[in-house]
Amino acid sequence: MIKILKKLGFIALAGFSLGAFVAIPLASAQGDLLKRKTTEETILEKLRQARPDINFGEPRPAVIKGLYQVQVPGGPLLFVTPEGDKFIAGEIFGIDATGFSKIEDPYVIEERKKALASLSSKDSINFKPKGKAKAVVYVFTDIDCGYCRKLHSQMHTYNEGGQEKPGYNDLGIEIRYLAYPRAGIPSPSADKLVSTWCAKDKLDAMTKLKAGQTVANATCDNPVAKQFQLGGQLGVNGTPALFLPDGKLMPGYLPPEELAKTLGI
Repeated sequence: MIKILKKLGFIALAGFSLGAFVAIPLASAQGDLLKRKTTEETILEKLRQARPDINFGEPRPAVIKGLYQVQVPGGPLLFVTPEGDKFIAGEIFGIDATGFSKIEDPYVIEERKKALASLSSKDSINFKPKGKAKAVVYVFTDIDCGYCRKLHSQMHTYNEGGQEKPGYNDLGIEIRYLAYPRAGIPSPSADKLVSTWCAKDKLDAMTKLKAGQTVANATCDNPVAKQFQLGGQLGVNGTPALFLPDGKLMPGYLPPEELAKTLGI
């Protein structure tokens, strides 16, 4: 009997010792899992360590498998490795039998549409067609930008090479201006935009300033700083930046007829 008890005791002790042996590394493994960073956290940490002066956007999977994309507000879109040790700055193009085409992340496009849809038309400076608008295009603009001035000079019928051509409004395109002072805030360009948004006649002030004329300095509660920040979040890094109704970003100037063709009107 004693022999049997001793045998059982040995087995029980052995079982306890084995359980304790297994439990310790298991608890340690669970602790490691709790401490382990996500890929997104790793990428953001590495980027911030390298450039603490830059406010990076949130990483998310890119359309190229294996990479993550991070928007630099007011800067380029970065395509980063999961380890956060390398990145490519630029645009992604698809290749098919018809040629090359720019690819944008559907998630980003939807986020742009939501952001622009949330804007009040009272906060933008709107140049409307005489009749019903066929399309609304948001344009982040700067007063001192050469191509911004060219775009504005073609709001209505204009002459090019001795030929009369229809402007944006003539083609049924409503242009809604948003502020994006390229020199940042504060800057003389930002001050001009503030004066435009605070003028009694905003459309007249915009037209005069884009033509190189002056308007009275004015200050008020205005959306210039907020729109500048929004532009950076949406991927604007230059002006003019055109946002189409489908959420796509067209960086740079487009002639009225070319824009109408792009819009399908």
